[in-house]
Amino acid sequence: MSTKRALQAEIQQYRNAERLLLLGARVPIVMEMTRLSSWFLRKLSLEIRGEAPRKGQIPNSDQWYLRRQNNLEASLFCALYDGLKKHPETGMDECALLVAAYSQLRSAFEAAGTAAAMSIDRAWWLIKSLQIKTLRRARCRVCQGRYLQAWSRLERNFLCWDCRQQGYTVADGRAPRRVRREAHRES
Repeated sequence: MSTKRALQAEIQQYRNAERLLLLGARVPIVMEMTRLSSWFLRKLSLEIRGEAPRKGQIPNSDQWYLRRQNNLEASLFCALYDGLKKHPETGMDECALLVAAYSQLRSAFEAAGTAAAMSIDRAWWLIKSLQIKTLRRARCRVCQGRYLQAWSRLERNFLCWDCRQQGYTVADGRAPRRVRREAHRES
């Protein structure tokens, strides 16, 4: 019985590796998530993509996620990931969760007629950054949306960019209020 489970687990690792490579993940990321050898994964990548696997440094900067447009996309990815994670009956492991959430993100962008800026590698690093607590999600006091924020700049009265742009402000722990913007008049 245990050999059947071990075989099923190994088959699942190979399936996860194939899915990650099809989405464009780099070999070191696939190797960490599946525990398969780098030699085998390079061969599999060559077989799946028809070209040698990408080389170079894996994206590892949290600053990318804090830029406005990237933050919106990364926050959407987090919402998709958390939504899938809340349903343990699906039995998805961390790798399957990453693949499913990223696939949903890409589908949403394709349906809107644009391409996602976040790669599967950046999605993987985002999950790692949330786990090691260099990033966290903060709730906007006005719109109640959850956005990424650096742990080093924790704001208790967090306002998202759109709410700030609309003129909202929060002072001294009070409820958010809209501030009138005076038009500059030239005499």
